[in-house]
Amino acid sequence: MPKDSDLMKFEQHLYLRQPFYGTSYVTGKIEIDNLIKDMSHAWGDGFTLKRFMDELSRKGVVPVSLVRWEMTGDGSEVEALVTAE
Repeated sequence: MPKDSDLMKFEQHLYLRQPFYGTSYVTGKIEIDNLIKDMSHAWGDGFTLKRFMDELSRKGVVPVSLVRWEMTGDGSEVEALVTAE
């Protein structure tokens, strides 16, 4: 990408204005990777990435901790957030 392109300037300003923008994507990826691992163990031979992604998409745009709670029944992450307030 050319250093003087409009997209490059936009990206630089976005990350300067919102310094945690990029790290939030990395954090979300790690959380979803962990959920994939847990569901592959729970579903065993019935696990496919397509099945997982379909199930994840059905949950909507909500925090991964809520998705984990709904898919695994483990609400410990949500409880930790509630008690931390």
